[in-house]
Amino acid sequence: MTDTPVCDMPQSEKVAVEDKRKRGSIWWRLHQLAGLQFSLFLSFVFITGTLAVISHEIDWALRPAMWVQPVAEHERVSWGAVLDSVQSYKPGIEIAGLKGPLHSASTFDVVVIDNDDRKHIYVHPKTGLVTGEGSWAGVQRFLRDAHRRIMIFDRVAGVRVGILIVCLASVYLLITLITSFWIYKKWWKGFFRWPKGKRLRSYVGDLHRWMGLWSLWFVVVMCYTGLWYLQGEFTTFERPQIEILKANSDNRNVAKPFSSGAALDFAVSQILERYPSFEVEDVSVSDLGTDAGTFRVDGQTDRAVLIDGYANAVWIDANTGELLRAQNPENFSLPTRLDAMNNSLHFGVFAGYISKWIYFLFGALLSALSVTGAMVYALRLGKSERSKFGFKYFCRKVWLGMGVARWPAMALTLFSFIAAPFFM
Repeated sequence: MTDTPVCDMPQSEKVAVEDKRKRGSIWWRLHQLAGLQFSLFLSFVFITGTLAVISHEIDWALRPAMWVQPVAEHERVSWGAVLDSVQSYKPGIEIAGLKGPLHSASTFDVVVIDNDDRKHIYVHPKTGLVTGEGSWAGVQRFLRDAHRRIMIFDRVAGVRVGILIVCLASVYLLITLITSFWIYKKWWKGFFRWPKGKRLRSYVGDLHRWMGLWSLWFVVVMCYTGLWYLQGEFTTFERPQIEILKANSDNRNVAKPFSSGAALDFAVSQILERYPSFEVEDVSVSDLGTDAGTFRVDGQTDRAVLIDGYANAVWIDANTGELLRAQNPENFSLPTRLDAMNNSLHFGVFAGYISKWIYFLFGALLSALSVTGAMVYALRLGKSERSKFGFKYFCRKVWLGMGVARWPAMALTLFSFIAAPFFM
């Protein structure tokens, strides 16, 4: 008995034969290996990363001490006034850094170390008064550490183990991206093909492909930035050139010594004089109250776009307010410039809330891709086994489908929650 030619088969049988051929291809197997067998770990990384984009906003919503009536930017007190306010609130406390208000209804956030415990002190942006305190542990801290390093802080041969493991997710994501072009024939026609499968399996399959198409640009960005972080664990770049700044002659006649706050305000004024487009984002503080006391002011300028605020860093003498040295991103080598761009590209903070919410939306789509891909796998098994599809069936089949990878994936995911109280 000879096989019936594919061209003579009914349409339903043609689809079944094509589906069987697709599942037998190396591309489909690689897609399933990267997307299904590591789906639990990938989902955890994607979900924590998506929420990390708005983690500061979540903390703001949960901490009333951070709430204020909206204050216009030109009505805010100076950075030095914030510093002085915290020092008056708790004399002798060690100040680690200051961050500007998240938005018009948020406070300044001052990170301090009090009896070896790191915590937040919030300062009203208009009155300069302390509105309250907050623990170091919070939603933002958990999501950032869980997403970045799954709460593993150890190093092996100089490599940060937790970051290395998380960065491997970009490799799995890249494999699913490449293989999807072979699995989804004529994929470019599917952008405006709304999911409309009549049965659950076909609908979820259509939805998975549709979300994947619209998330292509975002997947490419996540693959690139994740791989950049990965190679950064093994590569050392040329350090940016530091420009030594000379004080203006007019500055030498200013009465000294300054208070810490006055020194910071004086320094900010000098920064704005040199770099009029400078927008201060945060201030790091080192050894305040000693002869070696230093401020590092990070922010954005018009000298470069899509870079981390540290690329524009200016170092200041915390006792005199004099500018000591600065980084100019215009003088960065190409690898150093790309490195300075990676955080902004990965977290989508380069265009304020517009880019942050776009990243949050597409991060949610990327997280859903992992779930719908697992559903497609379970629904296909349900059809071949003629079993009723349900939540228990889905969990069981996906758990078994992950193979031996399910155990380390489960262990790493649970470890982040178990270890969090000890590291936060």
